[in-house]
Amino acid sequence: MSLPMIRLSISPTNGTAHHGVLIGTEPLTVCATHSTDLAPIAENTTHSLCQSCTRAWLILTTQPHPGGERDLRPAAGTGKGATAHLPIPGHLLGYCGKSLGPRSTSARRVCANCSALAAALERFHRLAGEVSVSFDGSCPRDEDLLWAPKGHANLVTGHRRRAATGTGLCDAPLAGPNPEATNECAPCRRAWRTERDRRTAALPHMRARARWWDQRCELDTFQGRADGLNPGDAYALSGCPDQHHVLTVTHPARGRQLAVLVYVPAADEIVELGLHPDRLLAIERPHAPEAGIPTLP
Repeated sequence: MSLPMIRLSISPTNGTAHHGVLIGTEPLTVCATHSTDLAPIAENTTHSLCQSCTRAWLILTTQPHPGGERDLRPAAGTGKGATAHLPIPGHLLGYCGKSLGPRSTSARRVCANCSALAAALERFHRLAGEVSVSFDGSCPRDEDLLWAPKGHANLVTGHRRRAATGTGLCDAPLAGPNPEATNECAPCRRAWRTERDRRTAALPHMRARARWWDQRCELDTFQGRADGLNPGDAYALSGCPDQHHVLTVTHPARGRQLAVLVYVPAADEIVELGLHPDRLLAIERPHAPEAGIPTLP
């Protein structure tokens, strides 16, 4: 029987949280952090997540890039003799958290931090056995969620989140998802209605554009990282069967995901998706910038 992956922390309300399992009553984390005081915590808390556990989660839940994966890659911007890094599947990101270059490397020296996380994961799998990871593999989309304000002043009313800033559409600072909210903040609701109207206006153009996209012959096709996306690109990524046509790309503050507004032909809708800046994508780009790409100010 597989063990469910849970969040563990010393404090039930704040501090650092880790991904792991309980073997009987004994906590086991994916990053090899050990403390007998670690205990299960709820999903939507104000904890900050251990960075090693964040990368381990990507390793466990991301499918390999359809164009193939390299066993080792150098860090971005380094030479041929640079230290080799273990790449996270579907990312140009090392186990250690460094951004990686697109080429492979034959360097014999492997990053010690990458090796340490690989050893921690090997130990985790050996001790935990089969683990159940609740992740459906779809593109990350949280614009339909309602969020709780910081301080948990009001958990009855939920807020819509602006991905680029992490604040509510009403500019309220947010703590985390609030699935128990029964009401929606009125200013957020008005802003969300305006946003949906903008997307509806752009939908016919994007629908027509996607319909003849595959007949184009003036496309550059390449493998690249998400933070290099431009409006007008189309991309595919591992774990999702859909093609995505890019309207806008918002580069948020450091440490946050890119906010990418895309048209998804399979669903016939315009949605905002979150992408890790180092996510590895198969990108198609027109040779010349196109006039008439809808903008949503």
